[in-house]
Amino acid sequence: MILDNIEIGTRIRKIREEKYKESRQVFAERCGLSENHLGKLERGALLISITALNKICSATGTTTDYVLYGNSETNNLKIRKSIDNFLNRCTKKQLKLVFQFISTLESYYEDD
Repeated sequence: MILDNIEIGTRIRKIREEKYKESRQVFAERCGLSENHLGKLERGALLISITALNKICSATGTTTDYVLYGNSETNNLKIRKSIDNFLNRCTKKQLKLVFQFISTLESYYEDD
């Protein structure tokens, strides 16, 4: 399969606009990219680097297979968005509690 900059950019923009409903600036911050860099990626003016691909996929729960080739998404993106929305509504105290809970679960599964 050949990588198509335009198609990759279209999929990134689709994630940003349809799944997160965020401006380019907010989405760039979410992904740890500059707004200018994200814009170039979305327009297909720049081939995505491994680093940028990793940042976008990690920040959105999207698979690299989807971003690069358009292969269908799993429910991972929906779950990630729901978790992000929940965490965005939490107070600092609630976030600490959620973190403690996740840490406890993680240590439980490490013992198995």
